[in-house]
Amino acid sequence: MALFQIFFISIISSCMPQDADIMTPVVNIFSELKELKALLDGLRTDLNSAKNELEEQKILIQDLRKQVKESPKVAFTASMSATEDTNRGPFSTETKLIFDKVLTNVGDAYNPVPGVFTAPVKGVYYFRYSGSAFASHDMGLSIFKGTARFVSSYEYNSGERNDQMSNGAVMELDVGEEVHVRLWVRCWIFVDPRYNYSTFTGYLLYPQDSASV
Repeated sequence: MALFQIFFISIISSCMPQDADIMTPVVNIFSELKELKALLDGLRTDLNSAKNELEEQKILIQDLRKQVKESPKVAFTASMSATEDTNRGPFSTETKLIFDKVLTNVGDAYNPVPGVFTAPVKGVYYFRYSGSAFASHDMGLSIFKGTARFVSSYEYNSGERNDQMSNGAVMELDVGEEVHVRLWVRCWIFVDPRYNYSTFTGYLLYPQDSASV
């Protein structure tokens, strides 16, 4: 009987783990839950930040749309009217060109009677002219800001059949300042009734705050 008890105890002992602590869990559940909670808190913070940024972007877009809607619209293109192919000039003195054939005049800031653009708002504007002429005469043009020459172009009698030229400039204008184009002395410019080779163009790039320097 004693021999049987010894044999039974040895079998039971061989079936039990020798080094493992059966009271220690394989996974620390509380630590895992704590890490998971920290991760969720971080995700919640990131989500709130993203929502705040999205709201700021929406407000910015609304402000930009309002600015675009309320911003003054100013743009024009004009040519010179004629019933047949002809020219302006040559003149013995520098002469203001009258671009009386209005093609576009958004905002009505260009007056085709004197051929003058008057700035309706303080801002940065872009102006451009194009000129065409037969080669038998020189062609010289200038954009004037008020009474001051701003930019110019000159085409010497090249001997070719036709001459073309253009130039442009960005200007800062106060309300009421004027811009026009002049033809140089002893020069001419071609005027046609159909193709509008010679033009004067301008438009507002963006308005400026009246208090800005």
